[in-house]
Amino acid sequence: MVLFSTKVAFANPVVFDPIGGISSVMVLGSAVTVEVCLVTLLLLFFDMSVKPLFFALFFGNLVLYFVAFLPLLHSLPSLWMAEALIVAADGIMIKVVSLCEIFQGMDFKELKWKYAFLISMLGNSISYYVGAVMIG
Repeated sequence: MVLFSTKVAFANPVVFDPIGGISSVMVLGSAVTVEVCLVTLLLLFFDMSVKPLFFALFFGNLVLYFVAFLPLLHSLPSLWMAEALIVAADGIMIKVVSLCEIFQGMDFKELKWKYAFLISMLGNSISYYVGAVMIG
């Protein structure tokens, strides 16, 4: 039901308009939530704590979306250039979060930069796909 209601409303997380209606918020929320769930799941292989990690990534992704992605989207000529920069920024955020002790489990394995960027790429890919499916 949620997926089809946004499709009818022509919502798009790239063209976010919070005043324009609940459908934009639903698409953005769904895309971010699915991305954060996937990234959190992948980071469990490095023995990171689930709850604090999920919330840190959720709010971190929202900040990246509003502070970095939307301004980049309006200043760069291509959506793909903005997406590439956001994947890089998200990878840096994932690596920095993994360095904080509060997010590490008892048997924490160090997260290498290449894995942070790979996880970021997978998370952002699924986020983009969810947004594309929801808007039709």
